[in-house]
Amino acid sequence: MRRAAVLAAGIFALGAGLLAAQGIKPTKSKAEAKAKSKAAAAPAFDESLPMFGTQLAELPPGSGKATADGACLKCHSADILRQQRLNEKQWAANVTKMAGWGADVPEDKRAELVAYLVKNFGPDNDRFQPVVTRPTGR
Repeated sequence: MRRAAVLAAGIFALGAGLLAAQGIKPTKSKAEAKAKSKAAAAPAFDESLPMFGTQLAELPPGSGKATADGACLKCHSADILRQQRLNEKQWAANVTKMAGWGADVPEDKRAELVAYLVKNFGPDNDRFQPVVTRPTGR
C-alpha cells in the first residue's frame, strides 16, 4: 500500500514537472478560480459615481410638460430629451415617429408637445451637461 502511494506521488510529481516545463499550469479547483476571478474583478472606478440609468434631471416646467412626461419618459430619461437640439420640423417628425412606435401622444396634444420640445430643446439648447456614471453592472 505504501509502495503504491509513493509510486502515485512520483507520477504526480513527474506530470507536474512536465507540465511546468511546457509552461502549462495545473488547473485549480472551481472555488479557487472563482475566488481569483472575484478578486481580479475589483472595481477600478469611483464608486461615488451614480449608476448608469439613474435619472438625474427632470424636464423643465411649461405647457406641454405633462404630455412629455407621459409620452417620452416611459421609455427615455429626461437627459435624452435635454441633449437634443432639434428644430420644429425635426421635433414634429420625431413625435410622429414615436407615436407610431407606441408613445402615448394624443393627436390634440401633439402641437403643444412639439412647441414645448422646440422651446426647451431647440437648436439653441444649452441645458444638457453630461454626467459621468459608473460602468454598467457594477
